[in-house]
Amino acid sequence: MQGCASTPLPSSIATPPIALALDIASDDTVEATYSLAKPVRALHFAQNLGGYRKDLWHPEGSEFRWIREGDGERIERTDGQSFDRLTFDIPIDYRALPKNYAPFSPFSDRSTLIYSGHFQACTAVPCDGEEALPISIAAAGKTIGVNGHRTRDKAQFVSEGAGTNIFVGNLEPVAADGFVAIIDPGLPTALRQHLDRSLPQSIRYFSAIYGPLSFVPELYVSMDDRPEPNGGESTQGGTLPNQIFMHFDGAHARQRATEGSPLELDWFFAHEAAHLFQQDKIGKSPGDDAVAWIHEGGAEAMAALALAGRGATEREYVLQRADHAGTNCARGLAHMPLDRATAEGKFDLHYQCGLVFWLALDQSLREHGHDGLADLNRAFFAKVRAGKPWSQPVFMATAKERGVPDAVLSRIATLTDGGYDDAAIAIAPFETMARQSLKLAEGQ
Repeated sequence: MQGCASTPLPSSIATPPIALALDIASDDTVEATYSLAKPVRALHFAQNLGGYRKDLWHPEGSEFRWIREGDGERIERTDGQSFDRLTFDIPIDYRALPKNYAPFSPFSDRSTLIYSGHFQACTAVPCDGEEALPISIAAAGKTIGVNGHRTRDKAQFVSEGAGTNIFVGNLEPVAADGFVAIIDPGLPTALRQHLDRSLPQSIRYFSAIYGPLSFVPELYVSMDDRPEPNGGESTQGGTLPNQIFMHFDGAHARQRATEGSPLELDWFFAHEAAHLFQQDKIGKSPGDDAVAWIHEGGAEAMAALALAGRGATEREYVLQRADHAGTNCARGLAHMPLDRATAEGKFDLHYQCGLVFWLALDQSLREHGHDGLADLNRAFFAKVRAGKPWSQPVFMATAKERGVPDAVLSRIATLTDGGYDDAAIAIAPFETMARQSLKLAEGQ
């Protein structure tokens, strides 16, 4: 995150329909002001975030109200009149959201990450939540880090697509082995030392298979051990373009970070590093949560094979994790096929079933003399980068071209689309193949 001037706004959105100004005048609150090029009757958001905005985004004045609309929401005046400016006072506090990143991830020194994606809005529906939003940020006496640039006091950029994390505070980035990191000063020393080893291992492993990343990723690890009003405790991590982040929140956050298994952290960093390589090699974020087993299960399997090759302890952990994934997948698919999991609030099934599916594909390809998961990934990445959609039909066609037998692909299609009588029986052959795949990884 080199220090340089803020990137100017592209001329194509010099007069955008919506612009946002974030004023961080204290460690506790951000003032968010939306300016509209033309008066509108409502500001629309693609996701309602479980009522988070309604609960904690406090508009100036009492003449506004929140209205649910499908999966999203809008804010409008109670008298139905138009407006061209709207200001919210928003507390800077971590909030665990359903299947979504937290809006803020505070550090122990009161620095914070702000996730820009939750601010992206529309002046009309349909609203997909990825529309470009010019954002200006003011934070007197603090450093603002966004999109690889660091400036003092003020910054501006355009948030679009999945959005990004904005760093606001006074912590300095540290160049590490293959990444740039901002690490919470409250992070236990042993955990920091383990992190310094674990993430570079994963990046080196995937670079050897897929080629090096075209960018230097940023890593943020934050911790806020102040008790939450509701007594909640949470640990969340994820990936956004060019970023990996992890947050420990709530009372006993430091203790939880210390007591957690190092192997769980290894898995987390390997999984998130896998997402970085997915994104980099296809040139965008993989999409379509309805078939998330492809990107989430793929990242799980990439992590599994990375760890399984490190040693006996890691391999045993991965084998146990794969066994649990198979059991949980069978239980979940007993109630619905995988293509309904997202809509039914069972998103975790994409991780669990996807891990087993991908390891079975790896084993099937190896049995037929191919380079397993890596060969399939490279071919699929190339197709998506060339313009094909990240979709199940394209993925299945690619797998067939690379040599996966029709019987294996047909079984995956049955488990994803429906048509099986007993989920446990249907997935059992894949569980066996998954274990064989991981045992083969021993010799890598």
